Amino acid sequence: MTDLLSNLPSRQPTPLTVFQARLDAHAQQNWQDVFAGFSTLRAITFSSSLEFLLDLAEQFEDMEIIFGAEHILTKTHLALVQASQVFEAYGFRDCLADQKSLVEGLHQLLGPRSSLFLPRLHDGTLRFRLMTGRPSHEKLYLLSGPDGHRVVTGSANLSLSAFHARQHEVIITFDDPTAWHVFEDYYQRDYKQSVPVEDEILIGVSPTAKTGQADIRTDPIPYEDVPIVRAIRAGLAHVEQGGIPVPDGFSATALRMAQRLRQELETVPLPMNRKGMALVTPRTVSTFLHARNNLPAPDRPADDIPHATLSVRTGEVHLNDRLWLSEKETIPAEQVARDARMLVAYISSFAAFYGNSQSAMASYWAFLVWLYMAPFAAFLRQGAVINHIDPWLYPPYAVLYGRSSGGKTLFTRIIAQSMFGIVKSIRSSDFTAQRALALRFGLGAIPLLIDDVTPDRMGKYVPDMVRTDHDMAERYAPIVLTTNKDVTSISADLTKRMVTCHIDASLPDSRALQTESPRRLQKEIGTALYRQYLTLMLPQIRAMRIEMDQGAGKTIPDAFAISSRILLSLLEQHVSPRPDWACPLSYRTYQAMRAIQFQRILVEMIGSHPENIILSRDKRFMRVRFGGDIRQAVAFEKSVPEFVFKGRIADTVKLDLLAMEEELGFSPVRNTSLLGRVVKAWKKSG
Repeated sequence: MTDLLSNLPSRQPTPLTVFQARLDAHAQQNWQDVFAGFSTLRAITFSSSLEFLLDLAEQFEDMEIIFGAEHILTKTHLALVQASQVFEAYGFRDCLADQKSLVEGLHQLLGPRSSLFLPRLHDGTLRFRLMTGRPSHEKLYLLSGPDGHRVVTGSANLSLSAFHARQHEVIITFDDPTAWHVFEDYYQRDYKQSVPVEDEILIGVSPTAKTGQADIRTDPIPYEDVPIVRAIRAGLAHVEQGGIPVPDGFSATALRMAQRLRQELETVPLPMNRKGMALVTPRTVSTFLHARNNLPAPDRPADDIPHATLSVRTGEVHLNDRLWLSEKETIPAEQVARDARMLVAYISSFAAFYGNSQSAMASYWAFLVWLYMAPFAAFLRQGAVINHIDPWLYPPYAVLYGRSSGGKTLFTRIIAQSMFGIVKSIRSSDFTAQRALALRFGLGAIPLLIDDVTPDRMGKYVPDMVRTDHDMAERYAPIVLTTNKDVTSISADLTKRMVTCHIDASLPDSRALQTESPRRLQKEIGTALYRQYLTLMLPQIRAMRIEMDQGAGKTIPDAFAISSRILLSLLEQHVSPRPDWACPLSYRTYQAMRAIQFQRILVEMIGSHPENIILSRDKRFMRVRFGGDIRQAVAFEKSVPEFVFKGRIADTVKLDLLAMEEELGFSPVRNTSLLGRVVKAWKKSG
């Protein structure tokens, strides 16, 4: 079992290897002189020009190259590595992507010169290897031949730019045996952390080849043939490596800011001279800055997007690329108590609302339990998909619906504020599925609130947004919708993917003027309660994922139960007495919440028209008639949970009473005072 804490960065600096050297001489040489007189080359290079490597191959009888990682998929990450030799993390996904890209690049470059390199690959005198762990940043070239050995090192990669003097490099050579033995050990160290690019990965028979003879492959390499995959399947133990903190004074934030400024400045042309060249002079600078200062204010909404990252493996939370919380951190108890009391008082204030205020408080409590847990939904859903578990057991979406003036929009904003101290929302008029899905990746763990969604946008965009069951991303934001729309008009296959909270209470505007404004609470609420919650939840989520992965889908942890248990323990520590609406919850609780509208309609029908309720003789099924009104029957059908619905014939809907009782805890026949009338109606029809 992989220790998920093994990748935490050490707080003790690792000793550096320092070579004491003496300059004997220096001279101007071309690259052929550096490598001349040797027949064998073994090299470690971080970034390379493959064309230059192939030129070298013609010079050496035997050549072996160990590639570090290009990490071509993330330019910002690459810039960090090249500029400061530090990097945040390098895991299996990075290795897989790098190796696939590099091997396919080798295909393209070897192909046109296959007559030269195919025999070399066959006889093993040309070999390639790829690093499997953190990228090697060394530039080390070991040369050997009949006349001796040479070590070449310094700043130069094996590239055209480096060895054709297109950029400034430091190249150092050692011809003494002592240096050879020391650097040979370095090479062997990286050799052991690399895997071979085997012959059959590079050599194959093209499907279009008429001769049927082996040649350099041209087809994309399947993931199954990527060297790291082959090596792991052959028994290599690959341990995920955590990140190294970026030192103060240099960060990805600065690089991103520079990139944004660069894009902005590209809109200002540099004046050209008569030869068409931009010669920068004092006058040019003045003209450029004048044009820059007169640009209209750029519209860059993406720049304002905050970002939070929850790392379950390291137990850390980063907010806008800065460490915000560690799992081992101690949160001041008085701050936690203050936030807990404020939230309890706020939810309890809904008791003054008209309507079903008790149900409203229970729904808001359920929403709080879900939203605090929801930033982990992506990580849990990833584990669910991998292990063939239904991902909707961990919903990343919620919809609060019901009466207007029920406090839905403001409640979601206050709870979101209590998490990271940040509220990010978009208006209903700006809501599309594409925009919401794009924003959730930018926000990371910070909830995205979509306020007062209109019926047309609910029907047009919500299905495409919610049906993302096979999304394998590890981190993205939970999304909250508020609407006055009746949720029964949303199909069951959508509601099962969302937490649905019905708010059947409201407060007139005139009464709102007499109460303390909750908007003040949004300003005053802190994040201590949520930070304390995270310190307790992070190890629980880690344990849940391990349980999923090791159980191969046989065990399904209930995140709702764990979240409610943690929150209840915090409330019991800091609030006395614990309010009645704060109670243990589970996945089944939320499953029953989806059916609350269905239950209300059914109870009303039993009370008003018992003659239209027909029970089967074994009392396992119920038929609900709608007096010939098929449209009303269809509307009712939409509110019925899929496991309760047993079919519809014209104006009659058939329901499973056992499923209602066991799955929803709802027995309309047994638990209503209308039982006698229902049974009487059943006997009369029998």
